[in-house]
Amino acid sequence: MGLTAQLKNQDKTGVEFSFIKEAKVRCTVCGEILDARVEVCPVCKAGKDKFVAYNENATEEWATEHKLGEGLACGDTEIIEGLKANFAGECTEVGMYLAMSRVADREGYPEVAEAYKRIAFEEAEHAAKFAELLGEVVTDSSEENLRLRVAAEYGATSGKFELAKRAKELGFDAIHDTVHEMAKDEARHGKAFKGLLERHFEGK
Repeated sequence: MGLTAQLKNQDKTGVEFSFIKEAKVRCTVCGEILDARVEVCPVCKAGKDKFVAYNENATEEWATEHKLGEGLACGDTEIIEGLKANFAGECTEVGMYLAMSRVADREGYPEVAEAYKRIAFEEAEHAAKFAELLGEVVTDSSEENLRLRVAAEYGATSGKFELAKRAKELGFDAIHDTVHEMAKDEARHGKAFKGLLERHFEGK
């Protein structure tokens, strides 16, 4: 029956009683935790030959996971330069496709606009993976990432605000209005990051 232990306990009256703790197994195909008496995994339909013993008290280790900086660690100059070039290219494509989406909306092609947005998100995911491989613009600490971004958003707000003022001085109102609004966005982003930093990591 796959029984692992017969354990004793007491009820509230102090009378001893016993109960059975059933053995557990894990399906190596889908990872489902099952009663050891099960012959076929109900999730992926794998047979019991694909089951291994499962100990809920054992310390588990992940078989594999993403790690920052694996690209830089390879040490090959050509690969590293390629990763950096691709990261920059993917970031550029995100902005470019979103701009094209806005063009499509203005021309009355909303379905084209949505396609550009979807593809821009995929390019953003590519950029994120290149950033992870490089490990240069992101750390393995959420606290440190927030701290760095708060500081960066202060700089981004200031830089855009100065650019907006320069455009205003020269009479380029459209440039001023757009960049000034973005400067305010950067301040909003920074405040959001700062709030998260304070709430989750500071004052512990």
